[in-house]
Formats: sequence, structure tokens, C-alpha cells
Amino acid sequence: MVRVAVLILIFLLDISAYAADVCIVNSYPIPPAKKLEEMVRKLLLEHNHRIVKNGCDVKILIGTPAVVKEMEREGHYKVIYTFVLFPEKFGLEKRKNFYGVRIFPLPVKTYKRFLRKYALKEEKVAVPISRDMVPIARMYLPRKYFVILPFKNSPVETFRDLLKYKYVYIFPDPKLLKLINLVTLVNFCKDNGLLVFSGLSDLSKFNLNYVDEIDYEKLAKLLVFLVNHTPKEKIISCPCRKL
Repeated sequence: MVRVAVLILIFLLDISAYAADVCIVNSYPIPPAKKLEEMVRKLLLEHNHRIVKNGCDVKILIGTPAVVKEMEREGHYKVIYTFVLFPEKFGLEKRKNFYGVRIFPLPVKTYKRFLRKYALKEEKVAVPISRDMVPIARMYLPRKYFVILPFKNSPVETFRDLLKYKYVYIFPDPKLLKLINLVTLVNFCKDNGLLVFSGLSDLSKFNLNYVDEIDYEKLAKLLVFLVNHTPKEKIISCPCRKL
């Protein structure tokens, strides 16, 4: 009987250790973010966590605006985030209580999946980038694999140089992702036999040769995993659908 009582006590202590009051702040009123929030809420309740508005043990933040606002606070609770394109830009990997899941895969990982899917040989990848975004792009595009081709107004300025390469990567650059610029670039690549790929799942409708697709179910599970656990890795890789 004593042994059974001890086991029950350990079980109850284990549950209480993982139960938490969780606040959710979603700063992106877009369908993918709303869908993710719904999935996270459901999973939290299944794990016996309470979803509260204030006084939380853990905050889950969806979107860069929510993260930037939270950085101004001095809370001692755990902060978990996603839907932040460039967490290193804000130094989030250095903040003790911040843990995140990437919302787009690191370019190198996308590149290797692209090569594997089509059984292609590794070669340098051309990346058109607006000049304002070059410093950020350099943080994520190692020279071993990528060649940054800066442009001032439009990626058209890089077209002559693109022809020196076989692969073109679409980086999350606001100017590059303007509809006219994106369509012009993709059409040029198609017309000239260049293979275009990206880690931005929204670009799948533009008929690129390869696009990483986010697995939102896994993403939701990872966020809840971070509520329950504190891994050494401060930023977890974006979960993508299998090839």
C-alpha cells in the first residue's frame, strides 16, 4: 500500500509540474495564425493547462509585433514565440526566458531538401536581395552555398547575373515579395531554365520548382512541448511536411 501511495504521489507531482497558466497573444489576424492559435488552445487544454488573460506562467506569442512588445517588459515567466521571420535580428536566442519555433526553415535546410527531392548536384545558389535587406540576408545565407545579388529598385537589375547560375532562392524580402517583382522574377527564371525554390510556404501558388510546406499540426505540438519542457536549443527548426 505504501508503495502504491508513493507512486500515486509521484504521478500527481509530475502532472502539477507540467500544468501551467498560459497566456496567448496573437498579433497576426491572418488565417494561418488564427488556425495555429486554435490548434494550440485545444492542445493546451488536453494537457491540463489553463488559458488565462493575466498572471500567466507562460506566454505564447504569435507574430513579431507581439514579440517586440514583450521585449519591453521584464516578466519572469517563460516566453514562447513563432511567426517571427528573423528571431536573431532581435537577439532572441540570447534572452534567457525566450524560446521559439521558426516559421520558415533556414535556407540551407530548404536547399538540401530541394536537392534531395530532384537528385541534383550541389552548386552555388543565386539570391536576389534588395539592398536594405542585405545585412539580414547575410545572417541566414552562408557563402558556402549562396551568392547574394543586391538590387535597388527591382530584381530585374539582377537578371543578367542570374544567368550565371542554375538555382535561385527566394528570400523573405518584402520588396522581392511584391507581386509584380515576384511574378517577374519567377517568369524570368522559368523562361531561362533556372530552378527556383523557397522556404516560404505561401509561394506554392506561384509554381516554383520547390517550396517547403509548414506542418502546422507539428508546429502547434512544438509550442505546447515548449510549455512543458525547457530544451537547450533556444530556437527550434520549422517543422516541414515530408517530401
